[in-house]
Amino acid sequence: MKKRMPFVSALFLMLFLTTCVSANVATARPQQPRTSNATGQTASEAAGNTPPANNQTANPGLPELPQPGDPDKNVPAEPQDTATQEEIDAAQNAYISPATITRRTLNPPPNGTPISKNHLWVDAKNKRVILDGYVAMTDGPLEMFACPEGTKEHESIIGTLARSKEVHAALLAVGTMRGTPVEFLPKFVPATGQRVRLWVCYRDKDGEFKAVDGRRWVKKASTGKQMEPDWVFSGSGFWKDPDSGKEFYRADSGDMICVSNFNSAMMDVPVASSAEAGDLLFLPFTERIPPQGTPLRLVLTPIPLHTDKPTKPEDKTDTTTPPDKSIMPLKDPIKTKPSPIKPKVKSQD
Repeated sequence: MKKRMPFVSALFLMLFLTTCVSANVATARPQQPRTSNATGQTASEAAGNTPPANNQTANPGLPELPQPGDPDKNVPAEPQDTATQEEIDAAQNAYISPATITRRTLNPPPNGTPISKNHLWVDAKNKRVILDGYVAMTDGPLEMFACPEGTKEHESIIGTLARSKEVHAALLAVGTMRGTPVEFLPKFVPATGQRVRLWVCYRDKDGEFKAVDGRRWVKKASTGKQMEPDWVFSGSGFWKDPDSGKEFYRADSGDMICVSNFNSAMMDVPVASSAEAGDLLFLPFTERIPPQGTPLRLVLTPIPLHTDKPTKPEDKTDTTTPPDKSIMPLKDPIKTKPSPIKPKVKSQD
């Protein structure tokens, strides 16, 4: 056994040296030059060793796949991922906001005294406040009935052109008594204030005038029935910036006419109504509301208090009869001037 060990070791050594020499020869082999034949193909391409173009697997049995943008194959080019500035400008210029449509559609109401450039009037004779707006939302979580444009339209049925503080001043101008906002601690105390009847005036798709009680557009989430209580003028309040010392009317952030209780509400419901999304008391009465973007006019009429002194019948505020179509005159459509008619000239025979 000991005599065979040198022979076995020598055999393994020879195999190892043979493997190393073969590897060195393979790595040192020079590359063949690329020579083209008469057709312009290299030797490798002519031998079929080059993969086909466009990363396709060579298969003589399959047709060549068309590429995007190839005019010979009628294949459209791939769409651009970015828009040009001209396309962006065209899209922006094509959009007209509901507020702009409302301004272009409605004329001022009769007997209305403007107190704001934002389509807000006071009718002192009939003791009512008139303001313009549009349908902002018809279905979804509801916290507001009406809010100023650019605030909380995603959770409000109506967007208004006027700000909350302007409507607050208008209600005071017609003698509406302000109350107190809702309180939550140490115990719940609902909002107080004079009740306000709210009418919504608009024209349907056929152009017919409609005037409905605003409560008809709100339903109770638990029963699906129409909202019953009138809104009250709770009055909101002011917040002072500690850094600048400037005061802000709290309801201007969106809490103009609420259906969920907020202590910043200008007008609120005098009942407990949660603002939690999963426990909302009221929802939009979708089937009664016109399409989103419809121009409309709100008429707010304070309901006389029980302590008010008797007045003459002709001076009594009517809160049960809806406004008629005279409250909402439309602007005349733009008309083109007719071409002047040239007088006929008699020919002289």
